[in-house]
Amino acid sequence: MAEYVPSLASAIDSLARGDVPEAESICNHVLAADPNNAKAWHLSGIVHAQQNELAEAAERFEKAIALCDDVAIYHYNLGLAYQNLMDKDGAVKAYRAAVAIQPDFLEAQNNLGNCLVELGETTDAVRHFRDLGKRFPDESIVHFNLANVLQDAGEYNDSIDEFRRAIDLDPDFASARENLGRALSDVTRYDEALVVWRAWLEHDPESAVARHMVASITGEGAPPRCDDDYVRETFDENFAKSYEHQLQRIGYNVPQLVARSIESLGIDRDDLIVLDAGCGTGLCADALRPLARHLVGVDLSDDMLQEAKKRNAYDELYERELTQFLISGAGPFDLIICGDTLCYFGQLVEVLSGFHTCLKPGGHVLFTVERFETDEEKSYELQPNGRYRHDESFVRRSLDQAGLSVIRIETGTLRMERGRAVDGLIVTAGRE
Repeated sequence: MAEYVPSLASAIDSLARGDVPEAESICNHVLAADPNNAKAWHLSGIVHAQQNELAEAAERFEKAIALCDDVAIYHYNLGLAYQNLMDKDGAVKAYRAAVAIQPDFLEAQNNLGNCLVELGETTDAVRHFRDLGKRFPDESIVHFNLANVLQDAGEYNDSIDEFRRAIDLDPDFASARENLGRALSDVTRYDEALVVWRAWLEHDPESAVARHMVASITGEGAPPRCDDDYVRETFDENFAKSYEHQLQRIGYNVPQLVARSIESLGIDRDDLIVLDAGCGTGLCADALRPLARHLVGVDLSDDMLQEAKKRNAYDELYERELTQFLISGAGPFDLIICGDTLCYFGQLVEVLSGFHTCLKPGGHVLFTVERFETDEEKSYELQPNGRYRHDESFVRRSLDQAGLSVIRIETGTLRMERGRAVDGLIVTAGRE
């Protein structure tokens, strides 16, 4: 009697129920009986992708394509696997194959354009999204993606127009509203930006980003630090996935400045317990891992932490608000790094006191803030871009109140904004 072989339909049902092991088992049975079944190889790839086994998923998608190369979704899912494996060239090739078969495959067209952006092929990406805008004039995501790449190309007015078009098509498109407001602020059109923020707040009174950005321009109700929900909404999944590309675009220099400050301390050890405070996607991990017996990262955004996990550099990662983490019994640490995080704090004493609490005696903390130079009686300022900047004398007073001793305060360029250098303070302090 022939062995019973379950159908692929039952594997699809298992996936829908969330029973991934059962779906994998069914695919394996089908492929054992029929190794030339392209649909089974493709579904097996999906099963592995859902388990984040991306290399295995890509291999199975490739086998499906080798057996049947005229199915657009096979190429599309291969492109997704390559994209998540950071093989952008492979992803572009796969997405091109998908849209050659099915030109109206919008998701593949969008992903193709975004991969071109990530590869730095800005001119081709602009051309691609402009063409999509003509072919899909009523798709808000197309206008949103075009607006973003136009910013990369320095075509700011056209970019602003495309963000407005995306919002007209989809008034609930929060990312388009946010990017429009920030684009206007970046070119110092603050009155127009305020109109955008207030319109968003009227449309969605619960938007923490809109509320914070209104305060950043008007000064009305400016908080002593950014609201937790503002940080979570700002650093969402879409932002996290494109974060490092955006930082390359603005000449982001904080990890290099942090590494240089660590080197200046002359640390000749590899057994430290280290905290990366506000670790984001883990950009400082390369400088910290060689020093650390145990490396801990903390960030308020789970989406950013998911990107940090991919580095396989941290021993522990925590999704927590920084100050609460510091006073909850964390540590003790030999070294705390806080790169480009205190720009979301106005008042500094509480968080710096938390650093003091978590440091071992003789331990060090390194952090950056944006530099604020003024003749006025102001210690810090909430800027129209939503971040805070701090006066050096205020930083020194705050360190003293927190019980930390200044070792060194240097100045440096943290990043570029529309061709303008954003100057920062790179602070090294210690606990006696």
